[in-house]
Amino acid sequence: MKNYHILTLLLTLTLANCADTSTADGTRIPSTTVQPLASWVEGQTGVKMAALPITEASGIRLKTALGLEGVQQARAVAAYIPGQIIINNIIWDPGSLVAQSYLVHELVHHAQLFSGKIYPCPEAKEREAYTLQNKWLIEHGESPLVSEGWIANMSECKVSSRQMSD
Repeated sequence: MKNYHILTLLLTLTLANCADTSTADGTRIPSTTVQPLASWVEGQTGVKMAALPITEASGIRLKTALGLEGVQQARAVAAYIPGQIIINNIIWDPGSLVAQSYLVHELVHHAQLFSGKIYPCPEAKEREAYTLQNKWLIEHGESPLVSEGWIANMSECKVSSRQMSD
């Protein structure tokens, strides 16, 4: 019986710690968190962002965004909609380099909006986003998040631009 009480206490403490570190759904991520990441992306892409995107931690809004046409969905814990970044509040931790790297990835898409560059398909934008996300992680002492094979697969045009215009 004593072990049962210890197990219950440990479980309760674990859940309490999880509750203390979770981010409430709908939490706005401050520009003081986003700006340094945006500056790094600007330096890597050579694209000046006219403004920072509105950035929010929300699993509910992310689920809605993923239902929109043209929003990439593979391993999606974050999404970019022009002018907005939404990251799942369950994984958002401002102290986590991996969580920050998801913002880097979406900030690359924000920079792409301002670049004026024409891409052969929406998927092609993923090569730069994943590559820079990996680079940012490596520069900060972390392992790359995805492999080169993953990047190649995710950035491959599924439909040619000619088929898109027909």
